[in-house]
Formats: sequence, structure tokens, C-alpha cells
Amino acid sequence: MMRDLYLVRHGQVDFPNNIRRCIGWTDLPLSPKGKRQGQELGKYFRLATAKQIPVFTSPLKRASETAELLAEGNPVLVEEGLKELNMGEWENIPMSQLKKSLESWPESGEQKNDGLIRIRNTLERILAKTEGDIICVAHAGLNSCLLAELLGTSLAASRALPQPYGGFNRIRVDEEGHMEVKELGVMPKRAPDVGDCVDIWEHYRTPKQVRRHCQAVCRQAQAIAEKLTAAGHRVDGEVIKSAALLHDVVRTEKCHAEKGADVVRREGYPVVADVIRRHHDLECPDGKSPLEVPLWLESAVVYLADKQVEEDRVVVLEERFLASKKRCRQATDPQAALAAHEKRWKQAKEIEEIILCRLMGGGT
Repeated sequence: MMRDLYLVRHGQVDFPNNIRRCIGWTDLPLSPKGKRQGQELGKYFRLATAKQIPVFTSPLKRASETAELLAEGNPVLVEEGLKELNMGEWENIPMSQLKKSLESWPESGEQKNDGLIRIRNTLERILAKTEGDIICVAHAGLNSCLLAELLGTSLAASRALPQPYGGFNRIRVDEEGHMEVKELGVMPKRAPDVGDCVDIWEHYRTPKQVRRHCQAVCRQAQAIAEKLTAAGHRVDGEVIKSAALLHDVVRTEKCHAEKGADVVRREGYPVVADVIRRHHDLECPDGKSPLEVPLWLESAVVYLADKQVEEDRVVVLEERFLASKKRCRQATDPQAALAAHEKRWKQAKEIEEIILCRLMGGGT
């Protein structure tokens, strides 16, 4: 029979003095947020599976505490083989002091290939002595070794794989023991709540004026969503709210829509990331009703709300685009900037017509 292996990363760590450090075998407990993440995992598995699933955990506190919380009083079995990689000379060093690239690794640390062999052998042993689905709570470094192999990506660059605190990977295991990744680095919640969004702003140092803009866009997006709901259309309000709050999380960088989507994907919210990716440039459905295209309506609400807000003021589209047109004339290539501006103006007017006239008027 097919079965699912849920490979979980523990919740957020309670770092002393709130200084993030590179930890492998350093044994730190969960932070208050990490404990909430463990509880959210428990709620997810209870609702998603409707059955008790055997839970195995790394012996380190941050993992075992997560496992106890998600198991909700059911037995938890400790497996030494799920312990994080030893980080050698990097162990317990503040992250801000480490000069490292994506593929660099501590010379005296446990090597990733050794970690891969360890976790593969551990999971094979657990699978052999159990039936049905299982949950294994482990760590980002160790998880990524296995995931890189299963996905056919670079083991040296496995740190690039999304493994958020309190997130999980769903791996399908067939009768012969072959594994296939079905979900990668996702959180139990479809969308982050306001507190999570604030934490993401803090982590990526989103400027205060950008946060105010995002909050104004969020209010406008929620107003549009409420009108759509009143007109009989179903929209995911939580996805709209969080995408609006995070759409400009890295606005100070080039290609901020793409980079912002990558940030939110790494945080474990792929659905919200898809909406953010399209908030700057959204194509209208070609030959289809917008209601037939997954997430198009949520994307359109955030897109339109963003175009109706100049910094933190609600404005008409004409005013917003007139202001941006003036900036185009100061660009390195004004002609190209103006051509792109004209394309976006027509696009915005078309989306406005679909949302405000066709859909709110009851059409499809």
C-alpha cells in the first residue's frame, strides 16, 4: 500500500538574547512561537488525517518538544538517527558572524553525504517496523539532505530548499520503498496570520513606509473581497489579506515581486507566494472565465488594490498611473519604461473592468 511520510522541521528555537545562531547538536528549547507552531501542526494532522499517526523524533529538545505538542498526548518515539547534523566549527556561532556561501560547509562538521546515509537508513528502519503513515520530526539540515536526493538537486546546495520552522514535507512511499516528494517545505496553515506577517517584515527588514503601504493595500483588498463575496463570488480572504500585507516585503530590491514571492515561498506559503508573484504584472485569462483559473481572482484583488493605493492613500487608477508615468521619464531607458507603463495601464483598466463591472455586477 502507498503511505505518506511526513518529514517535519521543528518549531522556532528560543535563542538566548534572541541572537540567531548556527546550531546542530546545541540543545535549545522552543520559543513561545515555536510552541504555537507545534500546536498548529497537531491541529493540522488531526484534521487532515482524521487518525492517529505514529510520531518519531530527534532527541534534541527543539524537535522532541515539537513532537510532543503535535502528538497531543499520544506516544512519541525517540530516534537518534533523526538528530541534526553536527556543525563543527560553526556550532553555536551567531549567524551574522558566519561568512558563508550557499554551498560552503564547516570542515570539521558532519558532512552532508554522511547525513544523507544516516537519515535514509533511519527512515528505512522506521518504515520497516511500522504500517501506514508516519510523522518524523527532525531538522532543516538533515531533512534537506534527503530531499535533495529525492528531488535530484545538488546536495551541496541543499540549504536552498525551503524548510521553514514548523513546516513539513509530505513524501509518498510506495510498496517497494521508493520515495517521491509530494509537498515541500509547507506550513500547516494555508496563509500566515497578521503576527506571522509582522515577523516576516522584521526578518527581512521591510521599511516602515512600505509596511504602511502594505497595510493600506490590505484594507483596500479586503473591501474589494467583501464586495465580491456579497455579489456571490467565493474568494479566499485569508490568502488575500496575507498576500496584500506581504506583497512588497522586499520592495527596495529589483524584481521585488519575484523576490518577494521567493521569500514567502521559503517561509512555507506557496499559495500566497503565487499571488504575490503576480501582483505587479497580472495577465487576464485568455478565453476563460476568471473564475475558472485557480487563484486568479485572489491575485486580481491584490493587484487592483495595489494599483488603487499610492503609498498609504486610496486613489483612482488614473492618479496612481499618472504619478508612476512621471517616474518613467527619469528612468535609464525612458522609452522602454513608458512602453511598459502603457502596457500595465491597459492591463489594470481591464482587470478593474472585470472586477468592478462584470463580477460585482453579477456576471462571470
